[in-house]
Amino acid sequence: MAQQLGDPDALGRIAANRDVLERIVAGAIRARKPDAWNPGGWVMRTHPDMTELIEGAAPDDVRIVYGMTVLADPAGRIYAVGYGMSIIWLRVPSGPAYDDAVAGDEASAVEDLPGWVGVDGWRVDLASWVRASAALTRDLVAADA
Repeated sequence: MAQQLGDPDALGRIAANRDVLERIVAGAIRARKPDAWNPGGWVMRTHPDMTELIEGAAPDDVRIVYGMTVLADPAGRIYAVGYGMSIIWLRVPSGPAYDDAVAGDEASAVEDLPGWVGVDGWRVDLASWVRASAALTRDLVAADA
């Protein structure tokens, strides 16, 4: 399991991350003590097998934040979040790419998190979805700058 802890304060200074971090924090559970199953003092909510799958898709971008495995690019923009045993949320900003993503059977909108879709990481070409989400996130943030 990845043990690289993300810095929630640094990630939170990026405006594009705030909504997803609020969602992650809302479900966070403090652990009695930090250990391999509770990195940073938070109970893991991303299954170890799912974390390994995510690591395989983007090994350099994996961070553990409030007990969830996230992917953040070198600039700190979060573009994916692993949840439970099989779900990964991917940032797909509103527009044609988002419409295409949710039009198929593979992805659905993440409730109360606009601009994010959820997929079953085991049933899609996760590396392709991750690459697309990273590129869309980079383009979104560049457009906002």
